[in-house]
Amino acid sequence: MNTRFAALLCASIAFVMGAEHASAQQQRAPAAAPAISIAAVVNDEVVTLREVQNRTALFMATARIDNTPETQRRLIPQVVDSLIDERLKMQEARRQKVTVTTEEVRSAVNTIEDRNGMQPGTLRAMMDERGIDMDTLYAQIESDAVWVKVAQEHLAREVVVTAAEVKSVIDRAKANQGKPEYMLSEIVIPISLTLPEQAARELGQRLAQQIRAGAPFQAAAQQFSQSATAAVGGDLGWVIQGDLEGDLARVVPTMSENQVSDPVRVADAFRIVALRAKRASGTPDPQAAAITMSQIYLPTEGGRALPPEKLEAFAERIQREPKTCEDMNKLAEEIATPGSGPIPPVYVGALPEKVRSAVVGLPVNKVSDVINVTGARLYAMVCQRQADTGVPNENQVRSMLENQKLNNIARQKLRDLRRQALIDVRL
Repeated sequence: MNTRFAALLCASIAFVMGAEHASAQQQRAPAAAPAISIAAVVNDEVVTLREVQNRTALFMATARIDNTPETQRRLIPQVVDSLIDERLKMQEARRQKVTVTTEEVRSAVNTIEDRNGMQPGTLRAMMDERGIDMDTLYAQIESDAVWVKVAQEHLAREVVVTAAEVKSVIDRAKANQGKPEYMLSEIVIPISLTLPEQAARELGQRLAQQIRAGAPFQAAAQQFSQSATAAVGGDLGWVIQGDLEGDLARVVPTMSENQVSDPVRVADAFRIVALRAKRASGTPDPQAAAITMSQIYLPTEGGRALPPEKLEAFAERIQREPKTCEDMNKLAEEIATPGSGPIPPVYVGALPEKVRSAVVGLPVNKVSDVINVTGARLYAMVCQRQADTGVPNENQVRSMLENQKLNNIARQKLRDLRRQALIDVRL
């Protein structure tokens, strides 16, 4: 599974974990309607009212929005739009003979449970508690994942990045060193026929209020944002002040770290931004370092929990024996607990908070202190670290430009599919 595919699936799961503390009122799905009730027809496929209700419940649990008839009324147009897009993605994938198997999706769920210290089946239990069909989550993950594959296998050939483009980005980064730069996340709510300006503004205001009250920004972005960054929880990374669009250039410099903006009108959408950090452009960032890791996960709860004597014996060996990542991987293979072994390259800032704190300054080939995660003890070792220099290298810039162009092509392809489709919305 490639890194981009895995990251997308991780983002798709993250919103459920972020909604863990939703109220009982928010956990209940709307009353079920007969499965044959039709909300929309997309070419020759239907979107049922039951699907709309389940997805609406998922949205509300995600953002911790009160489950009221008024909230449902406001959300339903966007939910229907999302489900229509999913049908179009799946139809195009079938036309291109691109598939994502049920086992791939379920395996992704299992992997994320392991890596986040959740016992197997925890995610399903959380969904059941909220009265939401697990298939609702599977369908969303499948459509997003298959669309990534369509883009990679059939649209990527249209992406061309020239040496001049790469040089231009690097030269600009060097020229902007020392200027204000902001680490931002975004939620983009487009204005459309189904979501006119006032409704889009009200939805944005409601989301901003809920996020300030404690709803996770990443979760809300994954569910509500209509930008390509939704797949990574709205993460924009570091943005130079001169690149801020329209009124954002006025709003962002006045914000404090960890502050969430009101909806800001830009072109044909509203944008909500969260300011995560400020710095002078070109300043090296330890969290932007790219690392490879090995880890060993020792379950302490649930059906796979290790008995105390074995837990302590393994912990002692982990802290004493491995001197290199090869040693760590061999021990992980011997212990053979889920989630143990080598971890693909990842940016430090993308790791869960507890793991990030443990490895950000950890020397290469040194075992971390115990990291206490939900239901387990975790030990990590950094195998390689590529420090951030403050200026991206050629490979980083080329990859960034390729992803940007591929995202733009994929968005345009989806717009084309929508224009060409026979769509009948019946709500």
